[in-house]
Amino acid sequence: MISSSINQDPSDGGSELQGSVCVFIDAVEILAMPAAEQCQAMGDYNVAWELKDDVAAGRYLLGRGCFTAEQEVWIRALIAALAAVDVQSLSAGPGRAANLAAMDQACWEPMRFLAREVVRRISTI
Repeated sequence: MISSSINQDPSDGGSELQGSVCVFIDAVEILAMPAAEQCQAMGDYNVAWELKDDVAAGRYLLGRGCFTAEQEVWIRALIAALAAVDVQSLSAGPGRAANLAAMDQACWEPMRFLAREVVRRISTI
């Protein structure tokens, strides 16, 4: 887990902000995993939609002093790339089979690469 040394301003929502950062970082770390591990980590339920939504919510953390300018560039790139993933056309619901089929799609490989890069870059905070 990366989130132990998040830059935060106590006057900016304090623990709520830190909680949001932790949820975002957890989601990025899961997105960086192979498909089977992603499904397991997300409880085999709507994995594609949940991951996309949790990572995209990171946009609300930008410009709040949580990340450096360079880290924000990488986060924006990941969020922008995720916007192109049409999770509505992928399998969803409960169970390993449907979620693994959705997360094994080729469209996730660039997302995993970018997520690993974001994890690497934010691990210095």
